[in-house]
Amino acid sequence: MSDSPIPPFPPEEPPNVGPFDEDRRYRRWLWVMLALLAVSCTAFALTTLWLGRMENPLALAEADTQATRLVEQHFAALERGDFHTAYDQFSARYRRRLSFETFSAVMATHWGLLQGRISMFPHADTANHVTVDIQCSGDEGTEVNAEFTLIRSANRWWIDDVRWGRARAGDLVYT
Repeated sequence: MSDSPIPPFPPEEPPNVGPFDEDRRYRRWLWVMLALLAVSCTAFALTTLWLGRMENPLALAEADTQATRLVEQHFAALERGDFHTAYDQFSARYRRRLSFETFSAVMATHWGLLQGRISMFPHADTANHVTVDIQCSGDEGTEVNAEFTLIRSANRWWIDDVRWGRARAGDLVYT
């Protein structure tokens, strides 16, 4: 055994405690608090950005209504035989893909398939992008489906894409 005396328990004075160690502990506590504050502020900022990017449900409902109104105007122009007005509702991108001559020729020959009962089912992807599914029940018993993609640009709605297809067993089929 060793001849050294056993120190009293608990020690009368804690080892390594002095003004220097108190400052070090305080600075460490301060850094931990600053790190927690930084993490909290970052989480708050990211949450605010995420919530701010979510679409307003009222804006989505308004987008559905406005987009459906444009599709109704498009069909009304086609019904009157006013192909220029109907064509002017297409976006510039879609007009580059589809010439007026092609559009008017197709509508002149196939408009009979689209006359009858028309049902529209809009769903807004965002406040500036709406898809309208359309089911046309023709007078001759034909069923034709369409998917109109509408975008809002320069504070106006445009038809940006149209896909047509015949209905098969109640499914929407696009070509």
